[in-house]
Amino acid sequence: MIRLVKTGGKKIYVDPGETEGIYLYPGEIKKLHLTEGCRITPEELEEARKSYALPRARHRAIAVLAKRDKTEQELRAVLYKSGTDSRSLEETIQYVKNCGYVDDLEYARDYLSFKKRKKSFLQIRMELKRKGISDEILEEVFEEEGSQQVESLFPAMKKYAEKYSELDYTAKQKIYGHFARKGYDSSLIRETITEVERCKTEKDSYE
Repeated sequence: MIRLVKTGGKKIYVDPGETEGIYLYPGEIKKLHLTEGCRITPEELEEARKSYALPRARHRAIAVLAKRDKTEQELRAVLYKSGTDSRSLEETIQYVKNCGYVDDLEYARDYLSFKKRKKSFLQIRMELKRKGISDEILEEVFEEEGSQQVESLFPAMKKYAEKYSELDYTAKQKIYGHFARKGYDSSLIRETITEVERCKTEKDSYE
C-alpha cells in the first residue's frame, strides 16, 4: 500500500513502502488514480516514473544548463534538491553527459582559462575541487596549462599596485604578502613585481 506524503511545495511523495518512491504533482496523481492506502505494483510505479519523474528531471537539467554550465556534482545537487528520485537522477545525469551537456573536463579547462588572470592556480584548483572536479581531471588540466606565467598575474598586480605612490621596499613587501596569501608562487610574484616596477618607471619617464 502506498502513502501520499505532502511536501513543503506542490509535489507529493508517492511512498510505496518497500522501495524508493517518486515525487508527483497532484494532477499526475489524479490521472494515475492513486489514493492513500491503495496498492501499486513495481511495474506500475516504474511506468509512472518513466512517464512523469524522468521527463521532468531531464527538462529541469536542460533548463538549468541552458542558463549556466554546471559540473556533474553541481547538477546532481540541483536535481536532488528539486525532488528527483535516485534512479531518474542517475539516468538524467547519464543522458546529459551522453549529449555533451555536462563535461567536467571541458568545464575545468574553460574555468581555468577564464579565471587564471584573476586568481592563482591554487585558488582555482581549490574552487574546482569544491565543484566536484576529480583529482584525475585536475591533474590533466593543470598539466596541460603548465606553470602560471607573469602575463596572467600582471593585470591584477598592476591594478593593486596603483594604491601605492611609490614602489619602495615597504610597498613591494605589502604587494608580495597580498598575492602570497592568494596562493601565487613566490618566484612568480617577485618576477611580476619586477615587471610592474619596470612599467611604472617607463610610464613615469614619459610624464
